Amino acid sequence: AFIVADKVTLLSRRADDAVEDGVRWESDGGGEYSIEAVEREDRGTEVILHLKEEEKEFLSKWSIRSLISRYSDHIGFPIRMPKEDEEGEEKGSGWEEINQASALWSLPKSEISDEEYQSFYKYLTHDLDDALCWAHNKVEGNQSYTTLLYVPGTAPMDMMLQRDERSGLRLYVNRVFIMDAAQSLLPHYLRFIRGVVDSSDLPLNVSRELLQENELVGKIRSAVIRRSLDLIGKMAKDDAEQYAKFWQQFGPVNQG
Repeated sequence: AFIVADKVTLLSRRADDAVEDGVRWESDGGGEYSIEAVEREDRGTEVILHLKEEEKEFLSKWSIRSLISRYSDHIGFPIRMPKEDEEGEEKGSGWEEINQASALWSLPKSEISDEEYQSFYKYLTHDLDDALCWAHNKVEGNQSYTTLLYVPGTAPMDMMLQRDERSGLRLYVNRVFIMDAAQSLLPHYLRFIRGVVDSSDLPLNVSRELLQENELVGKIRSAVIRRSLDLIGKMAKDDAEQYAKFWQQFGPVNQG
């Protein structure tokens, strides 16, 4: 919060506390804070960010919606904003949910149809064509993560030029978006694979540099490579027509 705010105020009251038992917490991020009892009519918690002058762009409703859509679209609870009319003004009553509040990859495979898998692929990649195939896996134990990997139906033109900046998987931590092209999770020869990796163990502030050094990331990378190759191998064995399409699109890319 203190990246964009020079002061944060938190007001809170438990549902079973009296009105006069509210709490006000405040800090400027310098290592100290104040806390005091206050009267608070509403139950629940309110967090107020006092934005720095140079960060006032985050007062824009469009900026807030864009940030939520990008980073918190798939977290497990709804985020709501006041409803607006056609001119962008608040209506004064009612709220609208602005995130999906669900993640397809977190659902059991038995509850997801082929159409839903394909729809999510197009949402993820903005591709107009269907994916050739996909693999959905969940790992639990010493480490917990989910992978949903797709083999696209067509190769983007920039891959032929070796300039595909989108290569890599979309990385989430507990369904919170972290980065769009986590290239550390795929070798160059599998750069056409699209999909998501959602880890329960990585820190939310993981950087591209830390990804290269993290032991867990190395294990996830090995699993992603194995599953990607298994996915392609299964397609070659079970569906010669689909594999021919795959080779037509991606064989020249990996030979170049």
